[in-house]
Amino acid sequence: MRCAILGGAGFLGRHIGRAMASEGAEVWSVDRSLSAAGSAPWLAGEVQADCFDLPSWWDVVGGADVIVHLASSTVPATASEDPIQDVQTNLVGTLRLLQELRKKAVRPRLLFASSGGAVYGRPQYVPLCEAHPTMPMGAYGATKLAIEHHLRIEEAQHGLPCRILRLSNPYGEWQQPHGVQGVIAVFAHRALNAQPLDVWGDGSVVRDFVYAADVGYAFAAAARHEGETRIFNIGGGAGHSVNDIVHTLEQLLGHAVERRVFPARPFDPPVNVLDIQRAQNELFWKPTMAFEDGVAKSVEWLRTVA
Repeated sequence: MRCAILGGAGFLGRHIGRAMASEGAEVWSVDRSLSAAGSAPWLAGEVQADCFDLPSWWDVVGGADVIVHLASSTVPATASEDPIQDVQTNLVGTLRLLQELRKKAVRPRLLFASSGGAVYGRPQYVPLCEAHPTMPMGAYGATKLAIEHHLRIEEAQHGLPCRILRLSNPYGEWQQPHGVQGVIAVFAHRALNAQPLDVWGDGSVVRDFVYAADVGYAFAAAARHEGETRIFNIGGGAGHSVNDIVHTLEQLLGHAVERRVFPARPFDPPVNVLDIQRAQNELFWKPTMAFEDGVAKSVEWLRTVA
């Protein structure tokens, strides 16, 4: 099986690539950037290209049996700041990709990384199962959900097999600590550098965190899946509060960590945790990394790049 990962040089792309290769796939990264020299030895090759421009990479890779679609130019904050750019780049780019795939004699399977928080919106119940109403509260979730619908239509009308993985909050090695996403990486980096952590409210907000290597194996399972289900929640199986993250870091580092406390933000739901029973039943997948162990691995990796 030949697998092309769109966004393969990024944080999640590396974990998914390593998992796919460990199960025997020939893995190619397609990305605007290249991996650091020698940092992804599991790759068969890399193509520096626009992920959505299929003709620029398809023949170089030699075609693909599976395409992992991680390509995105936005995060929730930037999508809300410029929703037109978000749609033009990510939604229209995906539609361009789908149109080009229609021209291929053999349809590869497309695995799309959606958002298990953003597409659902404010939880009506917890944990959120795949049947929970989808009412995005921001542009990022709206675009992710629109792509999901277009993939459903593409499979129905043009025979492109798809699987959609709604991810919670991945964390782990290779997650850069200087962006606007990834609270564990950001907090760990700041704690290692004796900088205060910014906490909104009393720290009781609970989110679902999943170790990125476990995400990789979820994609590998979705590549093999033969059932009728198309949408799967992929999460850690439990919720952890901001206070839990801080406490875990303090235990690992052996000292208290300074906090800067700001007023709670009204748009932050108090709890958001995914129900992953469908993935357990149909993909035969479940997370294996304990939260404390995953945070410890993240801290150790950050020590090597600090």
